[in-house]
Amino acid sequence: MNIWYFADDRGNSPVREFIDELPLDEQAKVFAYIDELKKQGHNLRRPLADYVKDGIYELRPKANRLFYFFFLKENVVFIHAIKKKTNGIPEKDIALSLKRKKYIEEYQTNIVKEENYED
Repeated sequence: MNIWYFADDRGNSPVREFIDELPLDEQAKVFAYIDELKKQGHNLRRPLADYVKDGIYELRPKANRLFYFFFLKENVVFIHAIKKKTNGIPEKDIALSLKRKKYIEEYQTNIVKEENYED
């Protein structure tokens, strides 16, 4: 699996910024989950990942939620991330994830490959 991140029109990646602002132990957990997603792809299930709706999935490291979808077979695109504070996912976060997914699928743009963020 190839990992991609949504990028806004200025080239900023809200998901990467979210990850970068986490404490180091939570960042390590996020990247461990991403590595597992690379290995298992569509087969990754709870407690690590779960299906949300309309092709959107969530990666579930601790109280963090990273929303993604599968794109053009072997690609995962992370489109949104939140710190989970309630039992459900706020509808506004699902709506934003769906909006970004639709835009990427339609225009096949506004994504940045994972290695562009390696230190």
